[in-house]
Amino acid sequence: MTALDTPAASGARSTTLQLTFVPSDIVPAGGVFALWGTDDVAGAATALELPAGDPGLLRTVRAGDPVTAADVSARTVPLLPVLRRLAAMPTGADWPAWRRPADSILAWSTAAKLALETVVGGHLLPGFRPAATPAQGVALWRAVPPADGRLTTLAEAFPVAGHALRLADDDAAIWDPHALLAAFMDAVADVCARQGRRPDLDPRRRGPRRPWAEMWGAALTSSDPTVAHLRLPSEEVAEQVDEWAGPLLGRDTRATARLAIRLEPPVVGDGGSDQLPARLAATEEGWTLQLLLQSVLEREETVPAAEVWERPVGTLELAGRRVDDAQELLVRGLSEAARLYPPLDRALSEARPTSVGLDAGEVATLLGEGSEALTAAGFGVLVPPELREAETKRLRARIRIGGTPVDGRVTGATSFDLSSLTDFRYEIALGDETLSRDEFAEIVALKQPLVRWRGQWVRVDHEQVDRLAALDGTTGTVSITEALAAALSGQHEVDDLGWVETVAAGDIAALLERLRTSDRPDEAEIVGIDGTLRDYQKRGVAWLQALTGLGMGGVLADDMGLGKTLMAIALLTSRPDDRPSLVVCPTSVVGNWEREIRRFAPDLPVIRHHGPERPNHRGAFPKGHVAITSYALMRRDIDLLEDIDWDVVVFDEAQQIKNRASKGAKAARALPARARIAMTGTPIENRLSELWAIVDVTNPGLLGSQRAFSERFAAPIERWRDEEAASRLRRLVAPFVMRRLKSDPDVAVDLPPKNEITVHCSLTREQASLYQAAVDGAFSGGLGTTTFERRGRILALLTALKQICNHPAQYLRDDGRLVGRSGKLTRATEILAEIVASGDRGIVFTQYREMGELLKRHLAEQLELPDVPFLHGGVTLPDRDAMVERFQEDDTAPPIILVSLRAGGTGLNLTRATEVMHFDRWWNPAVEAQATDRAHRIGQTRAVNVHTLVTAGTVEDRIAELLERKKALADSVVGAGEAWITELDDDDLRSLVALSEDDVEDEDEVA
Repeated sequence: MTALDTPAASGARSTTLQLTFVPSDIVPAGGVFALWGTDDVAGAATALELPAGDPGLLRTVRAGDPVTAADVSARTVPLLPVLRRLAAMPTGADWPAWRRPADSILAWSTAAKLALETVVGGHLLPGFRPAATPAQGVALWRAVPPADGRLTTLAEAFPVAGHALRLADDDAAIWDPHALLAAFMDAVADVCARQGRRPDLDPRRRGPRRPWAEMWGAALTSSDPTVAHLRLPSEEVAEQVDEWAGPLLGRDTRATARLAIRLEPPVVGDGGSDQLPARLAATEEGWTLQLLLQSVLEREETVPAAEVWERPVGTLELAGRRVDDAQELLVRGLSEAARLYPPLDRALSEARPTSVGLDAGEVATLLGEGSEALTAAGFGVLVPPELREAETKRLRARIRIGGTPVDGRVTGATSFDLSSLTDFRYEIALGDETLSRDEFAEIVALKQPLVRWRGQWVRVDHEQVDRLAALDGTTGTVSITEALAAALSGQHEVDDLGWVETVAAGDIAALLERLRTSDRPDEAEIVGIDGTLRDYQKRGVAWLQALTGLGMGGVLADDMGLGKTLMAIALLTSRPDDRPSLVVCPTSVVGNWEREIRRFAPDLPVIRHHGPERPNHRGAFPKGHVAITSYALMRRDIDLLEDIDWDVVVFDEAQQIKNRASKGAKAARALPARARIAMTGTPIENRLSELWAIVDVTNPGLLGSQRAFSERFAAPIERWRDEEAASRLRRLVAPFVMRRLKSDPDVAVDLPPKNEITVHCSLTREQASLYQAAVDGAFSGGLGTTTFERRGRILALLTALKQICNHPAQYLRDDGRLVGRSGKLTRATEILAEIVASGDRGIVFTQYREMGELLKRHLAEQLELPDVPFLHGGVTLPDRDAMVERFQEDDTAPPIILVSLRAGGTGLNLTRATEVMHFDRWWNPAVEAQATDRAHRIGQTRAVNVHTLVTAGTVEDRIAELLERKKALADSVVGAGEAWITELDDDDLRSLVALSEDDVEDEDEVA
């Protein structure tokens, strides 16, 4: 056994939270998880929404010579609460690299989903384990491993940290992942089965005269698993139960070795050809299964059956461990395996079996369901790589899509009508090669499921031969959209055949090539733009021009602040002027779009379709003009807008149309245009319903109907984490979704630095009293009896505490004095005074309109700034535009602007500011970062300082520490906002909101 060699085990400090399962020696349901690997396990666990558990030690081993036993600090958590969180956790592919949890956590998440799938499928068996006394035992549930080999695959790829558990107190070795996963599967089966019991059936009669089966059944459904008053010794009972369940469970956890079989193909005959002679391919000769014993702990260690029979009993060793009763183990394993793979039954007729001869049909069965059943049952199946690959080299149908379109359209035309048609043809493939009809007939004539073709073994499914023969050479037509989708994903679903490989040809191949080379910056046509685009922006423009030039749309999903608006304007200036174009955006940025167009494309005529005086007839939208409207007016004026033939329609902040059933999404689909472009700074790759809705607006039909998309992609990916479906989807959408991040090396944005500063503020005595009273009142009055009631009361408590941390006047709704009552306001005043004195400009974000009004009043009184603008949801669009323009352009304007985080956190350009202050926390780093990017974006030439105010010793302080400690873990909280806090138990919640008196100051210290 290899020693554990991880930072924690080898003595180095670690900062990554790891997860390990610790089985119970008594009842499987008693197993626990151990969290370890970082100096602050509790904090890191809370960030991942995992229970913090109880402090303790994890038994592991330390690398070295010799290997020695070691204990590391850990926290243990019962199985059930961790199981719930692991089951809901995204897979590794769904986490951005910088915020991805440790591989051990992701591996156990996969195991949890597999275990729960097994339980839901009813794949459980009752079991029995001896207790301390011969007359007592323990009833338990065991999981029947899935027959598809996924558990074995997971075990073979399991990270060392995930099974970092010492095997025994006197043995410096860690658990084999196969055995630990088997124990975990049993634990999940046991805990779930007992959770599902009816409490009213729990009480049970006890007594020596009760039938054994009745006592066993009662213990299986009870919280108390004990079975007492046994007439037979418990070890004998356990042995009988194991013998009954063994073939179904497919494993003996006490064994050090197991039966394995190794497939050996026939030797290729002479004759100068690399194809097996027809006479050999058509007989039962040549295939052999060698019987072996294989080490359970180290799978590469095997002993041939011939050696097992030759060695005296008790003298055989595997991987340094003695194998007792090796011959009996071989025979018993062979008997159980023969039930799953009948050809092995022939070996049982021999006194000392060592091998079994197979025909080609039996080999084909072994390579398919036979191997899966044997592997799932715990037997070893060793197959040469070339035969493993034979499963992927099958005689199969393939669709070649593309050619001369039947509507007469010329291949290679500059624009495609996605509803027009193109050709397709079915062909037969073997491996990577297309077969002629003669070659297909020759292979079918052999009537063998395995044939040797040009040096490789390939599978022939004769059940589908007639279907394939009927399809071979069949031709037809399909829409460009459907052809493109099939060609991009590389597969198309066909009745009776499932997913069939597709190959692009002709016009579709040419179209794919143009899509794949569409982002070359040297091909961008930049006309009418007053300014210089960076290379990554030119790539974006080239991509937009290529798509729209082909009559297609796209989703520009670049990170915030990378200049998506400028790229869209560059597209609009390059388009033909025979039609008008339309920009649809949130009301808050209508003015910003108009200003940006006038700034970067002064010769591009703009029409603002907004306000009571907006145009209301077709003639008001001349050719070559760009109209700008809001989503609200698009819905309201759809009868007018859908009656105009637009050139390009641009949807800014396209998450507004992510709900297909909404009036906005329906109106967006109704707008006739040559091409539609969606823009969003929010990643949509992992929100599949939103991805479908937005792509279906830009390229209708590309992803199929919503129902088909759900069946083919959303359900397999979101429910079952189907990597093959995810890969097909990525290939399908890749040409139509462009997303670059500021951190991408090829973007190389020349932005000035951003300095993030956390400013800790104290509480006044008044704030501390109000804070403590709010906490005490919440807990003394109870947090509710239902989940809904509890969630509401906890969120109300959080709101109250955040308002108290801001200022007592906000919480109490009073109009009294502001000075000296809030440590946060005092510290904010000091920072803002320095900004004003230095001649700089700043933005102050708050999530509360009431606090914004208090700040406006305070700045007028204390800093003599009577006209500080406050941009919030109640400000009209003209006033918003005027506020932004004055702040950006007027040197006499107040140097501070107050902004409501919800109303102004997106879509604004405030690059005149070099100081950003977050007065209160949204507790969502993505929202706060988006707000900060109002100043730190393209066009900013100076360093930006970001001041985040946090009240020390309060819930603000603890959550800020949690978010800062591990941004990767904090992001798991982002999607849920504050919802994760409502799931904490009373003790964890009290710890989170508790007040630290050390951070409370007297009034005169903060005045």
